[in-house]
Amino acid sequence: MNQNELELELIVAQETIREAEEAFDQLRKDYHALREHTDKLEAILKEHAIPFPMFWGW
Repeated sequence: MNQNELELELIVAQETIREAEEAFDQLRKDYHALREHTDKLEAILKEHAIPFPMFWGW
């Protein structure tokens, strides 16, 4: 590989890492939002003495 090809490979790799970091950040945000929602649901179920399996019909 010549220097231009290596530089292009580096640019592609850096862009791939940047995109992966963005995707990971969004997944982290989504996880925290889901965790918050789940915690609220769990608190409501406990407050009304509803077992989780019963809530889901298990």
